[in-house]
Amino acid sequence: MAAANEIPCHYFTNDDGSVKVRAIAFDPKTLEEVKKDIEEYKWVEKDFLLASFPKNGTHFMWEIMTMLLRGSAEYIKDPKVACMMDMFPLKKTDAVFPSPRVLNTHYRLDVLPKEFRGRKTVLVVRNPKDTSVSAYHHEKNIHSVLKKDYQELTFSQYLKSFMEDKARFYGRYFDYIEYMWSLKDDPNMLVIFYEDLIMDPVANIQKVNEFMGTQRSPELVEKIASATTFDNMKEGKAVKTEINPKLREQMSRVIQGPSKPEAGELGQRIYRKGKIGDWKNHLTVAENEMFDEFLAKWPLSKEIKFTFV
Repeated sequence: MAAANEIPCHYFTNDDGSVKVRAIAFDPKTLEEVKKDIEEYKWVEKDFLLASFPKNGTHFMWEIMTMLLRGSAEYIKDPKVACMMDMFPLKKTDAVFPSPRVLNTHYRLDVLPKEFRGRKTVLVVRNPKDTSVSAYHHEKNIHSVLKKDYQELTFSQYLKSFMEDKARFYGRYFDYIEYMWSLKDDPNMLVIFYEDLIMDPVANIQKVNEFMGTQRSPELVEKIASATTFDNMKEGKAVKTEINPKLREQMSRVIQGPSKPEAGELGQRIYRKGKIGDWKNHLTVAENEMFDEFLAKWPLSKEIKFTFV
């Protein structure tokens, strides 16, 4: 995380100001450019939106949706970041990914302009225990490279922050899920559970295919399911991703550390395990009991049937 005296905190807020979500931090110039483009953007009707909390399967689903749009199971070589409105100025997206495309965000939709609400949106949800573990390793493996003053926490310290800290980038997982789950019955919203996508990829990719109206054949859906298994993504997608020359200047602003890893190296860091139940290798018995007690008091625990193993 960048030092507070280098990059001030910025927030996205909902219409009445009752919800405030901390914006992901970059250098001030990039942050200003990204926010301005989000505020001024006019939605393109052929596009789709992918919404997910960090480490809930964003790369996974973006690849699937983009393959469906393109009618091919070939990996997309240009980095997803060019479609990530949180990090990349939307006015520059056309040069890399012209419509139709899949824009993606980790912000809850009520803190984004109305232009982004009610659009054809796929929401991916992952169980909170595995999310906490994946997010912890993500910050260790990515932020320690990109941010030269990154301060590493123990997993126990991180877990406490994950569960309680509303001032985290993108806000708290549980607040995000509470709001986004309230939209589940909107006909323009499709909710896909990460675990279902892992356990039964063909059936769930077909749901996305039908929702997007891409009408791809069962054979192509099966090929996409095969190409986007975690191991194939890690060994295939990460290696084939290229930094388009049009992205280099923008990416250089994001990568502030002393080293500037190429897309392949970052990809290897982004794709770690992708397993269901990896939380068992990290949470102590006491931490798991604490987590279960927390979930027992969280109203949505009775409504959302998370898969933990």
